Amino acid sequence: MYWLVSPPDFGKHVKIIVNRLLHQKQCGFFMLLAMFVSIALIAMLTSGLDLKGPVSNFSGLFFTILTDSAGKGFVISLAVLCFMASRLGISREKLLARGVQLFIILAIGFAGKVGLKNLTESPRPYTNLLASQLVIPQPSHFYNLDKAQKIQVIESMANKVSSWRIASWLKGMNYSFPSGHTIFAAICIALFGGLFLEYKHYWFAGGVLVWAMGVEYSRIWMGMHRPADLVGSVLFISLVYLLLPTFSNVALKLSAMLPARCQLAFKKCNSK
Repeated sequence: MYWLVSPPDFGKHVKIIVNRLLHQKQCGFFMLLAMFVSIALIAMLTSGLDLKGPVSNFSGLFFTILTDSAGKGFVISLAVLCFMASRLGISREKLLARGVQLFIILAIGFAGKVGLKNLTESPRPYTNLLASQLVIPQPSHFYNLDKAQKIQVIESMANKVSSWRIASWLKGMNYSFPSGHTIFAAICIALFGGLFLEYKHYWFAGGVLVWAMGVEYSRIWMGMHRPADLVGSVLFISLVYLLLPTFSNVALKLSAMLPARCQLAFKKCNSK
């Protein structure tokens, strides 16, 4: 009977589809691999980091801007990256497909971050410092406090820790694993960095990678994450990116539905 011989054929078709997806995403995976390797370098550079060490205003402002570019300022970062992508002569169908991918992977990334934090309940690195200074009995105790008590505990370290780090701690009083900022940076690396690399815009691809490394470093420098949190974030997005469809057919339908004015705007962008 046919169904007895169809499973091997089905497996063959699945393998062909997977290989095709991997081929289409190879640039994105290469960028994610580069980001993953960079974490080892950052871990070495931040080993022995003293969260009580002196911080200049320049360093504090620089790392705050970096960390905010993947946090509350993520919309600005996305706008810059989208503008760069729109000026590279990429077809509107491909841009629309990336737009659909971006929307979905951002939604999955945000939901996954919240779920994993609540599942793992990993304390922030700065809670280890709070415990070592006898402000709290142990790191996990911090999460038994209400919001006002958490703020009071953090602010009690204001005479020992830079105000730049204190401000960051006050904005991130939830759990540590995974890093939401690194999740966003990894999404940008896979979609935008991979796109720039695919179209041989190596300076743009390298710039996105350097920015992502800066975000990673800033999260450890602030005392908000450990290298393991960054690794988990990149692996999580790599898995989501692997399973994410290309949405080529959806993009074709969306492209056909665009008003004539929008289609003309795309053509002007692509001709530059």
